[in-house]
Amino acid sequence: MLILQGGRDYQVTVADDLTRWQEALAHRPEVAIRIHQHVNHLFFSGSGQPTPAEYTRPGHVDPAVVDEIATWLVRQ
Repeated sequence: MLILQGGRDYQVTVADDLTRWQEALAHRPEVAIRIHQHVNHLFFSGSGQPTPAEYTRPGHVDPAVVDEIATWLVRQ
């Protein structure tokens, strides 16, 4: 299982939500959890404080996230 988290995600946060997943899945070595610090909830790149306005602008999933998924899939 691969779990990806955006560091700029204010809806599902690293501090509150991801921590719970890490604790719950700590005993499962097949689970990979990765944080991409500069992306939001949609895995779009950005900087500064994230806001809902980011979701109204067209964008693309950050290439590093796509690479992470592809690399993980190849290893399966």
